[in-house]
Amino acid sequence: MATFRVRARTVDMLGRQQIAGIPTAISELFKNAHDAYARSVEVDYFRRENLFVLRDDGLGMTREDFEQRWLTLGTESKLGTASLAMPPRDPDQPKRTTLGEKGIGRLAVAIIGPQVLIMTRARRERKPSKALVAAYINWTMFELPGIEISEIPIPLREINGDQPLTAKEVQSMIAEASKGLRGLRGKTTAERYREIQSQLDAFDIDPVEWDRVLEAPRLVGGGCGTHFFIQPADPIIQDDIDNRQNEGKATRFERNLIGFTNTMVASRSPPIVARFRDHKTEGPPAELIGEAAFFTPDEFKEVDHHFSGRFDEYGQFRGKVGIYQMKDDEYVLAWNESDGKKTQCGPFTFSFAYMQGTARDSLVPPDEHARLRRKLDRIGGLYIYRDGIRVQPYGDSDFDWLDIERNRTLGAGYYFYSYRRMFGFIELTQGKNDALSEKAGREGFRDNAAYRQLRSILMNFFQQTAGDFFRETGKYADLHLEKKGELNRNEDIRRRQASNTRKRRASLQDALGKAFTAFDEGAPERSSRVVLEETKREAEKVVALKIPAQQKAMALMRIEKAGRDRIEDIRSSLTVTKPRGVGLSRALSNEWSSYTTQWERVSGEVFEPAEHEIERYISGVASKAKISLDDAARLNAAISDSGENALRSMRGLRSDVGTLTTDVATKVRESTRESFNIVTHAIDEVMAELSRLQRSASRIEDLSVVRERLTQQINSIHKAESEKLERLRDQLNAVARIWEKDGYDTAELTEAMEEELDELRERRDADLELAQIGLALNTVSHEFDKTVGNIRVGIQRLGAWAGENPELRDLHRDLQMSFGHLDEYLSLFTQLDSRTHSSKVRITGQQIFDFLERLFSLRLARYRIRLTASRQFAQRAMNSYPSSVYPAFVNLVDNAIYWLQRNRGEREIKLEVDGLDLLVRDNGPGISTRDRENIFALNFSRKPGGRGMGLHISRQVLARIGMKLSLDERQDVKGAIFRISPEKGMSNSEKRGRK
Repeated sequence: MATFRVRARTVDMLGRQQIAGIPTAISELFKNAHDAYARSVEVDYFRRENLFVLRDDGLGMTREDFEQRWLTLGTESKLGTASLAMPPRDPDQPKRTTLGEKGIGRLAVAIIGPQVLIMTRARRERKPSKALVAAYINWTMFELPGIEISEIPIPLREINGDQPLTAKEVQSMIAEASKGLRGLRGKTTAERYREIQSQLDAFDIDPVEWDRVLEAPRLVGGGCGTHFFIQPADPIIQDDIDNRQNEGKATRFERNLIGFTNTMVASRSPPIVARFRDHKTEGPPAELIGEAAFFTPDEFKEVDHHFSGRFDEYGQFRGKVGIYQMKDDEYVLAWNESDGKKTQCGPFTFSFAYMQGTARDSLVPPDEHARLRRKLDRIGGLYIYRDGIRVQPYGDSDFDWLDIERNRTLGAGYYFYSYRRMFGFIELTQGKNDALSEKAGREGFRDNAAYRQLRSILMNFFQQTAGDFFRETGKYADLHLEKKGELNRNEDIRRRQASNTRKRRASLQDALGKAFTAFDEGAPERSSRVVLEETKREAEKVVALKIPAQQKAMALMRIEKAGRDRIEDIRSSLTVTKPRGVGLSRALSNEWSSYTTQWERVSGEVFEPAEHEIERYISGVASKAKISLDDAARLNAAISDSGENALRSMRGLRSDVGTLTTDVATKVRESTRESFNIVTHAIDEVMAELSRLQRSASRIEDLSVVRERLTQQINSIHKAESEKLERLRDQLNAVARIWEKDGYDTAELTEAMEEELDELRERRDADLELAQIGLALNTVSHEFDKTVGNIRVGIQRLGAWAGENPELRDLHRDLQMSFGHLDEYLSLFTQLDSRTHSSKVRITGQQIFDFLERLFSLRLARYRIRLTASRQFAQRAMNSYPSSVYPAFVNLVDNAIYWLQRNRGEREIKLEVDGLDLLVRDNGPGISTRDRENIFALNFSRKPGGRGMGLHISRQVLARIGMKLSLDERQDVKGAIFRISPEKGMSNSEKRGRK
């Protein structure tokens, strides 16, 4: 009687032909973990070690299970037979449908790498087994021709389950496999033999060491499950992870493994969670397929449209549809091809979310829309899950099994849907949808009648819902069209408002720029001096004329008025009006604050003194020449000008408001008249007081004081009432826009403006940038510390070699000296580490100076900059945190060095004391008037390529410990002066560091 014989190569051929690739192989191993009732399956891929580790916390295997099930090809291990019982169940979990019934899961290991260490510990009747089973398999041996499968050695060990497998025990299995390989030496080539032996020699897994590195799940300490250590891992894994056709496409790895279980909706708890960590460097690994990498319940909820329901056994859909996140409406859709017969594909549930392709059509905020769109471009699609586990390749947008993308190319407006704008799922069960059977290679369902019915039902659904809800003629399209129109309208409003805001901001910024240039160049002071000098010369000329005294008096009064008018012209040329209804960015707001400060300064220190000086000089020269001036007439001329200007302004406003309020309620007109009358009455009162003053005397004591009081009386009332009318005019303008083409009302404008939230966006972006920088610095610091440590150890080891090899001594000495210099320099940064200085210590000014001098010695010498500290600074002491104080001084000195590079002549940075404050001053170009507020703003910098973070972070850090970093207000000194104020809540003696 003849019998079949099985060659070892059969295993290799079955594995490669049944499993499409490495992602599919990993998916098969995930399914095996599912069948073993694991709650989690974890993969750690270590690139540097070329090691692939897969661990689960399932029921594990006994030695009998391993030998009779795992090592037996084509077994009915998951089906149950008379000779082999069904696999165990976890009594604490619901019964799971078996996913791996073809016996190819174990062959997936061979696809990932040529040799594997398997460790498994069983849990039976809720108790862990006392034994841990371990085996080593070299899959390359199975490729040898002419070898029977029974000739391949499989070393097997059974040890105490409470103790981890040791490296010594692993090597004993390797030795056993090597011995078995020698027995096959005569049946293969020498080259093939050496190749396999080199693999055996290179396998150096130490489970004890890796147990310290890896977190749960573990096998010791009561843990159970199965662990695979595969080395070397196939380099295709790295290519599958990294290689994407373009930035908007998913990698092959993502397409096949992401979404292994359904995490889109919170109401469905997946039976098992799969994770894959890619350890590229020494830093934190990248999680590639976990819950956060796939679509989350929050993302599912936040997009625009939602469809959910159930297709019954006749293919009819009954469920709910929510368009633009409105209340879900019941929706029923029949499948015309059923003919009253039950479908072979069976009933199934269905749910998906859809996001509009452009942000202007979507409820999703623009930034979030952009993020989700990138994610949808990569992994968007309609996924199929059977009993909670993904069926491949459904969900891959390149697999257009429902002709959604093909139809879209025929007419996007007609067919509407795209895989790259949706994410959702179809839920099947083995019990109700058993006619939908997968191909052996896990490449989708077989093309049978059940599968064709499934496609037809879903294609009908997408075509009908596109017509019903998203075409203009659709039965239920009103809501979509109305909301889309509203969103488009709001977007148009936002864009027009943003355009208008940008123009008005740009105009304001340009005006501020001109004003700051004038302030920095001393234009107000210079122009005022010119006016004073010319006024004095004109007055002296008049006094020298041989004309009657009365004519001289009139001429002097005209000269006085002309001088005041010229001062007013200078004041007007520097006056910038802040536009109403325009929100300012933080930077522009800071500039406006700096402008108002400078405006108050020049008003109080330049313009008003200049006006007083003109009046004083005219009074003085007239008195000296014995010319009698009519002070009441002088005052009348000044006040009349103010009154006339105020009336001229009010007439313009009244005309504007009157035009706008022609068809508006009487109350508006009354308000307008009332405002005008109030100003007119105020002017009349002032003019009446002037008349009284004229009648009482021709000379008035404190002329300037009286003029300012009366002018202020008119101006204050004029300002209050003009602002009231301006607000009214602006509101009427907004109301009038309703009747304009494409107009909008104030409510719509308010809604559009509220969505801008400039300040919150700036803060969010800044926090994100700082967080990213922090993460990057943490990774770089970790890598750098380790590298420095390795170099130090390497130099020490080289020293031992240099002791025995004279030719290496000079090299070792040079390396040691160079590294010693680097190490000493790096030690300076210990002061900046918050972890080593978590409590207050005594810091002296001398210590700060010494630190800065050592840190910047090379740069100070290169640019010939002198860094000095006063005796008071050196003696000053404080109790504070070095990790907060030192970086602030480092940043200030670093900035000073940069700006001093351009200085010609002496360059100096001084550390000084002013009362209780510590000063850092330099003789560089200083801080412009315009930038005085902005220099502490995040992302503001005048350095080419500067990030604008140093001063902002320094101020924030010092503020947290009760100190204040500020720019000195003095502007009459060369360079910049920064102040670090003492801690709050301390006595003066503590602040000075005195006992």
